[in-house]
Parts: sequence; C-alpha cells; structure tokens
Amino acid sequence: MKLKDVKDYFKTQPLMYLATLDNDYPRVRPMALIYYKDQCWCCTTEGRPKIEQIKNNSNMEFALNAQDREDLGTIRGLGKAFIVDDLDIKKEISDVIPWFSGYWESYDDPLFILIRLDLEVIEAHVPVVREFFTFNLIDGTVASVKK
Repeated sequence: MKLKDVKDYFKTQPLMYLATLDNDYPRVRPMALIYYKDQCWCCTTEGRPKIEQIKNNSNMEFALNAQDREDLGTIRGLGKAFIVDDLDIKKEISDVIPWFSGYWESYDDPLFILIRLDLEVIEAHVPVVREFFTFNLIDGTVASVKK
C-alpha cells in the first residue's frame, strides 16, 4: 500500500466524518471532503459551532469509509484545521465544488467558510487488504501491521 493509493480514496469517497473539540468533548459531524491539489478541504456556513471549535483548538481528525466491492475499510486523517480567509484561495476552491451555488452566492459571500485540513498522520485499513498502514506525513515514515 502506498500513500498515493490511500489519497485516491479522498477523490472517490467524498463523505467524511470530521471531529473537532468542544472544550474536552469531541464533536463529530458528516461533511463533504474536498480533495484538491493534494490538499484536503471542507466548508461550512457562518455561525456553525465547528468554526469556534476550530478557532479555539485546531486539532481535528476525520474518518471516511474506503469501500471496494463487498469489503469496507476506513481511512483516518489526523492533523490541524484552519479557517481560510484568503479570497483568492476561496475563489479557487469554490470553483471546484459542484454543489457550491446551492449554498452560497459567491466565494466572497460572508456565509461561506472555507476550512483547510493539514494532515499530519493518515491511518488506513483498506478493503481486501488485511493490513493497517500508518503514514506519518511529518517525517515520511510508513508503518504497517497485519491483522
């Protein structure tokens, strides 16, 4: 299993479950994963609790299902989330979101909140393969455990 194989799932499995922290308690919600130029993103509408949670503590984790035929695996991304205010970046990302206009007027709509997910570790249990992989994106190491 290579990191590229894992990242291919980011392109084909757009539903993730994002966890943030609200004081000492995790909060998990389904969200669309936007994978663009080797970077993970998500977006939300102004006023949602996750915005303040990210501002107060940038630690996050997301999980998504990695499905192949009849088998189901999981991929988890661990790292930091950041609110992005740069209008050029917001425009670029909004242009690749097919459902964008169903939620916001334009990329500079004050209700459009863009979130960048900076991954530090990816853990993968991919379908069919009975092996768990850990990709440390900080130091480039890869570990695997057969189950």
